[in-house]
Amino acid sequence: MHELPILVCASVAVFLGALVQGSLGVGLALVSAPVVQITAPGLMPGSLLLVAAVLAALGAAREISHTDWHGVSWALAGRIPATAAASYVILVVSGPTLDLLSAGITLGVVSLLAFDPARLPRNRGTLFASGAVAGLIGTTSSIGGPFTALLYHQEPGPKIRGTLGVFFTAGTLLSLGSLAVVGRLPSRQLAFGALLLPAVVAGFALSGPVRRRVDGGGRMRAGVLALAVVAALVLIVRGLVALNTG
Repeated sequence: MHELPILVCASVAVFLGALVQGSLGVGLALVSAPVVQITAPGLMPGSLLLVAAVLAALGAAREISHTDWHGVSWALAGRIPATAAASYVILVVSGPTLDLLSAGITLGVVSLLAFDPARLPRNRGTLFASGAVAGLIGTTSSIGGPFTALLYHQEPGPKIRGTLGVFFTAGTLLSLGSLAVVGRLPSRQLAFGALLLPAVVAGFALSGPVRRRVDGGGRMRAGVLALAVVAALVLIVRGLVALNTG
């Protein structure tokens, strides 16, 4: 049986992450992954990938009519091969190196968008690339959402949440399957993830009123950009800590 303090801490983090993602379309792993990584590193990334799959499915079902299916198809085209390679890439490239590289890319993209929103076009190439990065980083660390979200930062809230919901549902299932195939998905990770599902449902349920407040006045765009910056900072801190303690 898992220790109660660990479960409580992880549940609170997952609840807050589900509340954020239910409002902005992204944010679960950003809020909860550092907590689970610190308190129970042996339960990552499988536990959060299971939680992310359920939350993404809830979000997709709520706003699927607003989904950009063209964008989802190209992002998944990039995510599929990257997910398949992720479990092997980590054997060649260290986790901290991937974290720092991903953080640098994210901060560079956010800097461009902050000063000139049109500098990052959403086309087949950028969608494919964002899907590939999300597949690689999402599978190895469970924090992959901000890369695709940045391409939709100027879109209305329902379109962002619906599109990311479908993309994350398919993507996290691919990541879980990939880890299972190579024997890197212990049953204890799935069991712990199942214990976190009530917190996911509660956070998602409470996100309804919040999402209506962030949909107007440019708050959605600001929220997506801010989350991307925080995600990059989390990756930088985690990467530097791992390098210094490795």
